[in-house]
Amino acid sequence: MDLSEIDKKYTWIRPAIVVALITLSVVLEVVVHIYLSTAVAYTHIFYLVIALTGIWYYRKAAYIALGFGLIHIAVDYWLTGTLDPAAVVRAVMFVIVAYVIGALSESSNFHHEERERKHKALIGFITEVALRIKTPISVIQENLSGICHGIETGEMDNEEITAALQVQISHTEKILATLRELNQAVIDEQKDIPDSYADLLTR
Repeated sequence: MDLSEIDKKYTWIRPAIVVALITLSVVLEVVVHIYLSTAVAYTHIFYLVIALTGIWYYRKAAYIALGFGLIHIAVDYWLTGTLDPAAVVRAVMFVIVAYVIGALSESSNFHHEERERKHKALIGFITEVALRIKTPISVIQENLSGICHGIETGEMDNEEITAALQVQISHTEKILATLRELNQAVIDEQKDIPDSYADLLTR
């Protein structure tokens, strides 16, 4: 079982991890900032929470980052009695980092899902083609075998052979029409197909 399967089976894992890390961050804010009077080093763990949340929940991580920033500024103001520009800058950086990571993660996931969708569409197209032309081709094969047998045994005259071949030509034209129809459906759905390839598919 890989990580994606575990994640789908146990949907509570991600929220639990995020909540645990947020709790740890708030505890560090209180213990380290207030009691140890350190305002910089411990905030690095905030970026771990922000990055992880951005990867999993995209731009929603900005709200958590904003919360961290406000708590950090409030605690710093409570300790010093002044609004420290450095604390404000750190808070702003939290939000910026969260937004950037969230946006990049969302974009990456969107492109991955788009590739998966196109792959499934291609598999469906190939399956549809196979189902639509398998039976007609089998029929043509049997009919041509019968025509060959008739020619070899002399059971069919020229007119009968010509008529039988014309029927098979008609069957092949129907198969080609089916393929063009399916190809056109793919082109109509997939707008990013190059024009040269689209032209080849519809010939």
